[in-house]
Amino acid sequence: MSYSFSARPHISLRRFLFYFITLAALVLIYLRFSEFELIENAFRRADSFWIISAALAQLGTYYFIALNYRDVLKVKDLDVSVKELFPRTFVIQFLNQALPSAGFSGQVFFINYLKKFGLSVAEGIGRAILELATLYLAFGTFFVVSSFLIFRGDVLGYHPGIRFFVYGFVFFAFIAIVIFFMLQGRSRGKIARWLINKAKNFFKKKNKNGENGEGQAGHHTAMVIDQFKTTLNWRMLKMHRRHFLMAYAWQLMVLLFDVVTLYFIALALGSKINFSIAFIVFTLTAFISMLSFIPGALGIYEGGMTLMFISFGVPAGPAFVATLLLRAFTFWLPMPIGWILYRYYFRKQELEHADED
Repeated sequence: MSYSFSARPHISLRRFLFYFITLAALVLIYLRFSEFELIENAFRRADSFWIISAALAQLGTYYFIALNYRDVLKVKDLDVSVKELFPRTFVIQFLNQALPSAGFSGQVFFINYLKKFGLSVAEGIGRAILELATLYLAFGTFFVVSSFLIFRGDVLGYHPGIRFFVYGFVFFAFIAIVIFFMLQGRSRGKIARWLINKAKNFFKKKNKNGENGEGQAGHHTAMVIDQFKTTLNWRMLKMHRRHFLMAYAWQLMVLLFDVVTLYFIALALGSKINFSIAFIVFTLTAFISMLSFIPGALGIYEGGMTLMFISFGVPAGPAFVATLLLRAFTFWLPMPIGWILYRYYFRKQELEHADED
């Protein structure tokens, strides 16, 4: 009897990534399992009408995210329906939360998905840059409105520490404006050339193949920098201003519905906070989270929002419960939905590749 070892079992990279991401999500759930008991108790105490209203408001954020994707893609001269994009927003959110990659994992999934419409990797990176630009513009608008509410209500008189948030925002906004104007030049600036050379030198030392690794590093760095210059070019944005402004408007709606979700949660707990307080607390907490390198800003988000509520006179108990419930809607609820859809698209891709083979 003879045995053949020619057909060795192997796991494709796509399948390996699926199981790895699933494992990462399970580990995250295990590490935060005690939080689920607190969330369960919070749901039992809350008014069901306002909880359902909060859930519907949070569902609306994903619809507006899909609308943002649609108009950002139209800036890139690609028309994809909201019906096609809406379920993928949950997958992107799931990947971003399951993997500690600062949103990179969800973008990789979306860029690969857009390849079927003929969008190249470079154009996909440009789309991601546009999406981030609309998000930061929308958040900047929210912060300006929050600052107006803070100064109008003399909040600084009671909470002088909030001025440091304003100083921090002004600092980062100034850097963003300077970078934007630097990108308007037709040729690569000194900083861009310096970054490309640094990438080449780094990979030249690390890569045993020498020139090959050096060339690839320089090429990829140059591609990203060129996409920033091309995508955030004033002439290009002016040419597609209608779709860009619509994408920005949808980001505003995403943030607004997050605030509405928080406000409904406060009502569900019987907390007497007004909408402007919910607006300020959400915006300042989001600012802290955006500066955090921890995936999902777990811990920082909860602690920051709880302290914000307490500083505005909300008792510590209700403040913590409101934060947990918001986290349940914005972080935990999309996880199972995103995983189910991710599994569906994974199996669909496997069947398509099997048919091609």
